Amino acid sequence: MTGDTEQVNGLVVGVGHFQESQYVQRVNGINIDLMVLSPMVVLYSLDGKHSEERTGLKLISNGLNLAVGGYMEGTVHNGLSFAMYNFSDKINGLSVNATYNRVVSMNGLHISGFGNFSESAHGINIGISNRNDYMKGIQLGVYNASTDFTGLQIGIYNKTNALSGLQLGFWNKNGSRSLPFINF
Repeated sequence: MTGDTEQVNGLVVGVGHFQESQYVQRVNGINIDLMVLSPMVVLYSLDGKHSEERTGLKLISNGLNLAVGGYMEGTVHNGLSFAMYNFSDKINGLSVNATYNRVVSMNGLHISGFGNFSESAHGINIGISNRNDYMKGIQLGVYNASTDFTGLQIGIYNKTNALSGLQLGFWNKNGSRSLPFINF
């Protein structure tokens, strides 16, 4: 999309949303992105930590998002998203990522090869590593961690400071105790 475009209803095909726009741009429909620098961007944040400095909202994608690459901060996805990675502000719906999700707020079902990382999550996270500051729902992975967790953690190692729910795994740790196999 060019910087002059405020909204597209239909199909957008591009190589990234690089042009600065005076608008919060919207795509209502299908957004196909072919970012060629994606392998380098994947290494940008393997630690899963969020930038303290927010960039401001730039793009809202409503509908189907297909990205050979992914998205950086300043993006909100509503609907279905299939990408190599996702570094957006918010995602609502289903996301499937080859590498990982690093999102401020996620709601829905999120499946990632390496993991899902967020400040706030509601729904189901499936990945090798799932780390959410505040999570309500299900974490399914090898390593699951949350500061405040409500729901079910299933993994090899599950960790939270405050648990309202159940942990199933080889080792489970919450604010009051550490137990093998099951913790509550």
